Amino acid sequence: MNDVDELLAYLKGESGFDRLLPKLIDRYRSLGRIGGSIKLSGLKPNEKEAFTTFFRKDYTHQSSATISFKSFEEALLKTKFAGVTIIEILEAYAGSKVITKKAELESNHRIKEQFFYEQINKHPALSMWLHYVKEKGRGTRRLHALYDENRLQLEEIFRNVDNALSKLPKEGSQFERLPFFSQKVTKDPHAFDLDTEQGKAFLNILQFLLLQKGELSFINSLPSSEEANDILQSFHLLRDDLLNFVTCTGLIGYDQKGVHPVWESANDSKSMINFPLREIIKLEQCRPFSGQAVFIVENSGVASAILDRWPFPYPPPLICTHGQFKLAALLLIDMLVKNMVTIFYSGDFDPEGLQMAQRLKKRAPNSVVLWRYDLDSYYKSLSKKEIKEDRLSILSSIDLEELQVVKQDMLAKKQPGYQEELVHDLIHDMKKGLVIS
Repeated sequence: MNDVDELLAYLKGESGFDRLLPKLIDRYRSLGRIGGSIKLSGLKPNEKEAFTTFFRKDYTHQSSATISFKSFEEALLKTKFAGVTIIEILEAYAGSKVITKKAELESNHRIKEQFFYEQINKHPALSMWLHYVKEKGRGTRRLHALYDENRLQLEEIFRNVDNALSKLPKEGSQFERLPFFSQKVTKDPHAFDLDTEQGKAFLNILQFLLLQKGELSFINSLPSSEEANDILQSFHLLRDDLLNFVTCTGLIGYDQKGVHPVWESANDSKSMINFPLREIIKLEQCRPFSGQAVFIVENSGVASAILDRWPFPYPPPLICTHGQFKLAALLLIDMLVKNMVTIFYSGDFDPEGLQMAQRLKKRAPNSVVLWRYDLDSYYKSLSKKEIKEDRLSILSSIDLEELQVVKQDMLAKKQPGYQEELVHDLIHDMKKGLVIS
């Protein structure tokens, strides 16, 4: 048995060293060199005895001990193991080479760099995006976490995303439903569901491609449902075309043959109809039945109340979004905007309502008018409910100038306002054709 093995047997045979040696190893790894000291609190009797013997210093009355590498080295020099270095004993105790954390990080970085370069060589169509991922661009944090957790899964994601890009619907082709596209690419209809790691990666690269084409100003790490739908739509992909619908009346839709008979019949019967995305994408254009204004309300109850009290023989040009904007509603609004229609939007006075109003205004700033988003309307619609702090934080994203006054009062009052209190005013505005904004 050589000196190192003999010293190791001694140290492992003394339970009093069970805490000291691992702490010395951690200290060396963190510091990157032999130096400094470690502290042990709550010394046990066996530790006091072992330290007193080894360091030739009385620890029997101490509750804690600060032990430096220097004192450990000096203690070794006074034994028959003077020729053994601290590194030798630390590595013998650890059972392997002790690598400093800095060296470990550098090694891991080299391995990770090599991994990404291998992926870039395997998937040249993804090369620019993979460089973006490698450099930890926006929205790629989870991919780096996946590198640490399951590298094989990450490789599979890159492989499937590469395959997906090669099978994207061509420009000008028919829209393709995302589940069927996923089935075509991977034989799994849920492979690119947006709540999966692969779906998020797919959405990230689509944003990256839009950014490269100048059609997107930045990549959103957590795109909203509306934003995700918009991104997919840019590549002729649809998440769902039946449950995704818009409710409207008083509008006329046109397809290749002219006026669409269903839209015409809906107006003749003054019916409010749910039009699924499947039917919306068949339209070439849309306009109000009369005039050049369309009114949008957020809540279905408010839309029904307006129709109940509408005094004229023809239906009002009215859209109900049922809360968050679905792609069907956004495409319909886009068609109206192309026809130079003015869009008047009214929603609830809560953080989400202001967020939706801002989103629509920014989508079509020259066509959308925020309807009854003034301070008087906020106070008139005020509820006794309290807005929780986590929801109030949403208001930090509201930067539209015309919403600032309401935003500040909402932050102060912490109370929402609801459209239901404004139905009379909304109908009054619509009847007169004059909207107070």
